[in-house]
Amino acid sequence: MANWFIVHPVISGIVTTLLMWIDWLLTVAQEQERSTHYSAHYESYPVNTIEGNVAVREGVSGQKILYSRHIIAALIIGAGIGYLITWFHDPWNILFLGYVWGLFLLVITQHLSNLLGYKAGQKGITGKIRMHQRTGYLTQSGRYFSLSVLLLVLSILSGSLFLYGVTIGGFTSALRQLLWMRKVPEIKPDEVS
Repeated sequence: MANWFIVHPVISGIVTTLLMWIDWLLTVAQEQERSTHYSAHYESYPVNTIEGNVAVREGVSGQKILYSRHIIAALIIGAGIGYLITWFHDPWNILFLGYVWGLFLLVITQHLSNLLGYKAGQKGITGKIRMHQRTGYLTQSGRYFSLSVLLLVLSILSGSLFLYGVTIGGFTSALRQLLWMRKVPEIKPDEVS
């Protein structure tokens, strides 16, 4: 199936744009759920946000379904991916497509997990958790890393280049969280219990 998308780069670009759009919609849905219900139990600091990317944080916190920065980025990236898979030769194009789509599919999976957790949290949770953003990034990095280990085993067992690309995307996502963590002020000693 991955080969079909390589032969149809325009469709690959459209799918990439759609994956970015789904990621965005789930991010906004997660923010809506967090601000409506889950905020009574959870707060991140020094900035209370679920969005790690500062460039689109305003759109997420404003719960904007249509946010021009994201729309423009999604269209450019979708077109770029459609072009780049024709530029790469076999087998690199399948690995590349798996990598790019893996980045989005892993984030989409995490959004779904978080949304289900928020919904479940409407029943049976009391009290409030204040989590430093560095802790949140480290936790998310661990989730991506753990999932990537599973994907690596599946990649080895299946020999799928597409799945190897998804695996690399997972490890890259784990690293991205650690890099974003470095931009947040350090946790003060009195904030550790």
